[in-house]
Amino acid sequence: MNTLTLQRLLLRLRKQWLDWSGRSGQTYFFHRVTEYRDMWRAIAAASGGRFTELADDLWEVEVDSTSTRIHNHELEFDNPVVMSLAGNKAAVHRLLGAAGLAIPAYEVFLLTRLEPAYEFLRAHPRGCVVKPVKGYGGQGVTTHVQSPEELKRAALLASLYGYELMIEEQIPGESYRLLVLEGKVIHAVCRRGPRVRGDGQSSIRQLVEADNAARRGQQRPALDIDRDCLFTLGYQQLSPESVLPAGRECVVKSVNDPVRKLAEVRTVYTETVTDLVCASIRREAEQAARLVGSDFLGVDVITTDPTVPLASVHGVINEVNTTPALHHHYDASREPFPAVAIPTLNAILRRKASVAVRAH
Repeated sequence: MNTLTLQRLLLRLRKQWLDWSGRSGQTYFFHRVTEYRDMWRAIAAASGGRFTELADDLWEVEVDSTSTRIHNHELEFDNPVVMSLAGNKAAVHRLLGAAGLAIPAYEVFLLTRLEPAYEFLRAHPRGCVVKPVKGYGGQGVTTHVQSPEELKRAALLASLYGYELMIEEQIPGESYRLLVLEGKVIHAVCRRGPRVRGDGQSSIRQLVEADNAARRGQQRPALDIDRDCLFTLGYQQLSPESVLPAGRECVVKSVNDPVRKLAEVRTVYTETVTDLVCASIRREAEQAARLVGSDFLGVDVITTDPTVPLASVHGVINEVNTTPALHHHYDASREPFPAVAIPTLNAILRRKASVAVRAH
């Protein structure tokens, strides 16, 4: 057994132990069964329908004699071929790139053949992202990779989820999820990074320290002047020692990483921004859905400014997600279900009813 194979085996065993023991710090879909069950029960009631529990994580909603079945976050939309295509990040990049849509620079490589990834890293020294070609929910993803040793560790992690791996240019900006239903964007959310506001005297480092004092009092995770912070400030032509004019705000971190790691960080969207996203980005998200062939797609965009076209600020479509999880699109602390769930359910039932009519 060679060293690389042994390292991979030990990493797999460690991850299995962390997941089994509940110490991974991750929230996966199987942790959200109760949330989704309650959500769909409330949606059925609001639609004047009937909710039936077929299994712990499998339910049926019937409205006006037409029914659909739901498996936790998964709905009856796309077929297995479309889902397989959307789950292949390299194939989607090739498809969208060939159509002229903005995608990150990338390279596909193997754990057993790392040289193409090393070469790509040398061409993008500010930072790269390493991920499995097939994967979801942040699994196997490492951000802000800057050295060959970090790349090797990231590749080992990504290889736990698939044979083919990818390295991408780290893109400046915040993450946006556009929800496309039957060819139209119906909702958008953003992972809003923490910000500080200048007073004309204090450096950004001092502003962060003051913010951290408030965070400690509120028992919230502190902000670090770490790699993500330096990268985020850098694309705004700032540094920790910069002094912001009074009233000016800047983003200090792009990755919501409360446990201070840059691997397998799951995106948590914090703000609805449907009205903020410009028409150009909406059109590109809708085109991406058409190219993939999906009727229900989450299109992930990274940009520094959602009010302008992606190309003007080096923004990209980062990836796409079939069976996009609806828990991203509402605030569970004050809403029984996301408002977008109603048109989503109506679309499914309309399609099912149409099929039933044709069958007769």
